[in-house]
Amino acid sequence: MIAVQGIGWLDAAAYGQIRRRVSFPYAERMTLRELGKSEGLFAYPIKNYGRFEPVTQRICCITALALQDAGIDCAEGLRHEIGLLGTSPDGCLQSNLNYFKDYVDGGRTLSRANLFIYTLPSSPLAEAAVHFGLQGPQLYLRLLDESAAPLIRQAAGMIRRGETERMLIYRLGADADLCMVIGNTTQPICSLEQAVAVCKGTGDGLQQISELKKIAEHYEN
Repeated sequence: MIAVQGIGWLDAAAYGQIRRRVSFPYAERMTLRELGKSEGLFAYPIKNYGRFEPVTQRICCITALALQDAGIDCAEGLRHEIGLLGTSPDGCLQSNLNYFKDYVDGGRTLSRANLFIYTLPSSPLAEAAVHFGLQGPQLYLRLLDESAAPLIRQAAGMIRRGETERMLIYRLGADADLCMVIGNTTQPICSLEQAVAVCKGTGDGLQQISELKKIAEHYEN
């Protein structure tokens, strides 16, 4: 059946995986930029990770956490028929504003080389797809209520139609981010219906993560 296979999450203080039931505080030890380089989240270094703006760094981190939680090998050179479907309040707007603001603040005609600019809100997803060898469809949806429920339904439909084997669902929020791996599995940690019910509202991300943890514990027990 098509269900949730793994979930990775990240907030301002900690990160974790739901199937594995692990949580690691990091805020007192390092920044988000340092997190991706020193915590062993990535099987091999991500090119230009240190230069990525925060949204892309967050997406790369939760992608690694979710794939590991689902038991998917992330070794260098491997390719996976996995698509990406994400939503966030503002896409890459803030990084684009920072880029152009640098012209004014610096009194220059060119922005600094260490600032990235993304013309598409799906660009952070593309960075993750390139590094992790994900070759499925890629979509970014800007939803008025910021709910991930429509994304889960869309992903399930794409898998049923044979467009891809699995999908990653991203929900980036002000308080927490999460990434779900959805696909055919005999060892789910959450059904599609339960995931939709948890993610259908605008509720805070920390609360959604807490509810998904409880559901996963029920499946494993």
